[in-house]
Amino acid sequence: MTKKNKKVIIILSAVLAVCLIFTGLTFSKSFTGKLFGGMGINSGEPLSSVISMEYKSDYPLVQTQQENIFYEAYPDGKIKYFKYSDKEFVEITNVRTKKINITCSYQKVPMTLYYLEDTDVGTIGYGLFNSKQESDVQTFSYIFARLMDCPSSYKDTARTSYVLFLDMDAGDAYKTDKTYSDIYSFDMNSGTATLIVSSRDRTVQEDATQNETWTVFTDSSVNSMSKYDWFASTRYHDTNAETVLYDFMSVESSRSVRKAESTEFVNSPSYQFREKDGAYYCFANTDDGFNLVKNGKKDDPLKKFSGKFSDYVVSDHFIFDPSTTEFTDMYTGETVSGKKTRFESLSGFIASPSGKNFVVFCGGDKQAMVIYTTENNKATIISDSDIFNSGICNYCFISNQTVLVSNFTEDGAAINRIVKFNAE
Repeated sequence: MTKKNKKVIIILSAVLAVCLIFTGLTFSKSFTGKLFGGMGINSGEPLSSVISMEYKSDYPLVQTQQENIFYEAYPDGKIKYFKYSDKEFVEITNVRTKKINITCSYQKVPMTLYYLEDTDVGTIGYGLFNSKQESDVQTFSYIFARLMDCPSSYKDTARTSYVLFLDMDAGDAYKTDKTYSDIYSFDMNSGTATLIVSSRDRTVQEDATQNETWTVFTDSSVNSMSKYDWFASTRYHDTNAETVLYDFMSVESSRSVRKAESTEFVNSPSYQFREKDGAYYCFANTDDGFNLVKNGKKDDPLKKFSGKFSDYVVSDHFIFDPSTTEFTDMYTGETVSGKKTRFESLSGFIASPSGKNFVVFCGGDKQAMVIYTTENNKATIISDSDIFNSGICNYCFISNQTVLVSNFTEDGAAINRIVKFNAE
């Protein structure tokens, strides 16, 4: 993952193009999957056969860390929240705000945080800055902020009750699992945000901003934080190399100049890191592929994988092998299989909270949504011309048998569809 290498897609719809110009956002192109033997995806049921309801909004609804709470981000920075309950979306009105100025690459960026308190997962909050807003900011055209309660592992270094994560890639705008490149401690009373990780020797990118792969977090890794104050970094690796490697470092050790003293885990082909019950899980690079390891035990991997890491897809705590239609749990190394499928223009996949159901999305002229219920080895293919928008890839599980998929309508509005399926 290097953000400068992400490709920006061009959306040909004139109406949608106007919408994108208004928002000031650009989107990343989904990668194209290889063709494998197995059942085809072009002859499935229409999308209408699984839609439970549709909800129109100005912009796509994006899932928060609480599965049934969603946010809607506006170009002026305003954030609205909605709760999905009893087959409908209801706007949440008890939203609090905090105006802040946050320093990024030595520039002060104004932003308003919109947040919810006392949810099932604690504080949920977001803020948005983009170039359409009136400001003196010259370097950045887009910054998205996530506010959350400070994880216990960061309390000693943050010394505040909250932390902020920043994402500078507009291509992440509607993704449920964003990639963040900075972490700040945040004082709610004063509105002061202080960078936690040392920027010693941090390189500068071509656009004059600081290297975004210096500190890397994802929503999935942040949501699992409990014991370790770790982050991924390309600090000691060439980001222009064919295979980009990551080290996992702690906040305290990041202030050390010597590599031997400042890395907790080295040479991972992925910035993905997970915690559970005091153990940590990540991937280790090998000569002929990569391994899934627990607590750094490279000599005793949970599972070995062949080929390039880029041939696989990670979502939540699962890694998917399209060539075998196998889903591997990062916490156990155990694998469940779906019916072998020929994937064309693979976009991504999502896993249910139970880890038993999976949905794989494919683009192309005729899109497909393949629903796998592994307990009964059943696969249902939904094939239609307009299932999801490949530029935003906004889809997620709300419950084990309920999925949200967002798209745009011809008039530029967002359409959020609830898909229900029977896993029995």
